[in-house]
Amino acid sequence: MNERLFIMKPRKEKIIEAAMSLFAEKGFAATGLREIADRAGVSLGNIYNHFKNKDELFQHIFNPGALVASLSDTFYELAEDFPFNIDRLILSIKKTIDANRALFKLIFIDLIEFEGKNTDQMIEYFIQTGRDIFKKQLEDRSRMGTLKKLDYEFFIRFFVITTISFFASSTMLPSVKTKKYSDERIAAMLSEVTLTGIRA
Repeated sequence: MNERLFIMKPRKEKIIEAAMSLFAEKGFAATGLREIADRAGVSLGNIYNHFKNKDELFQHIFNPGALVASLSDTFYELAEDFPFNIDRLILSIKKTIDANRALFKLIFIDLIEFEGKNTDQMIEYFIQTGRDIFKKQLEDRSRMGTLKKLDYEFFIRFFVITTISFFASSTMLPSVKTKKYSDERIAAMLSEVTLTGIRA
């Protein structure tokens, strides 16, 4: 007799997936724990075994550190040639957002229902990582004359916020979607504007 092995998702993972999906669809306030339990196929008590309340569940899902960790290897890989390989960094950020679409949709929920507390923390993580990795490169290239002198703290903030905002918005707003361009072409165009502007 052949036995078949079925790999079951742990209950906590089911709860997190159900909650992320419902929060992204309906918002935080409109989603109840019982509804999350029903979608996850678990009892309400199972949720309380892992999370003390809905707020803690949301905080667990919207984890800025985990998102930044997913990009930190790329940041270090690209540090040596930054900013002249900025297109590769933009492409990496887009791929991270695409791979975590439901999570990045929660940015909009967070902005409305939590006054951006978690989003601000996430952006700050990205900025801090960018500052630590790329600031020296920018300063060294400025001293060599290959980059003009500028406020690098501002540049890093501008770059991180605009790139994440652009791609996160495209997960929700059809008007932001750029389907006629490949990801590589989008990254190249954004890189060109960032590095050279639009003046002829």
